[in-house]
Amino acid sequence: MLGNPLEIHQSQKTFYEVGKRLFFQRGGPHDFSCASCHGEEGKRIRLQDLPILTKNPGDGVGFAAWPAYRVSNGQMWSMQLRLNDCYRQQRFPYPGFASDATVALSTYLGVNAKGSASVAPAIKR
Repeated sequence: MLGNPLEIHQSQKTFYEVGKRLFFQRGGPHDFSCASCHGEEGKRIRLQDLPILTKNPGDGVGFAAWPAYRVSNGQMWSMQLRLNDCYRQQRFPYPGFASDATVALSTYLGVNAKGSASVAPAIKR
């Protein structure tokens, strides 16, 4: 057993901490952060309950449900595309594919999801 995943490599710990800061960093024209939608119970968008992504074990309908088939556009989406779409919805600048920001957010979300069962590939609206 590897033990604490943050003890594996210093760069992973750094990416986790950067991802955590990015998750709570507010900005853009609506002053949103990832935590605005995914930081507390009872948040919904267009009648869809939003997963809380700060808990451990994580929410199986959040990070552990990607990649997923998006019925709304008939495509398979990776977590990278899901993060990019969240940036778009918040009116943030679109991050580059596999940018340090999205890798850091994925690291933060992945560590928080430790212990949840993967339901990937999933089906999403």
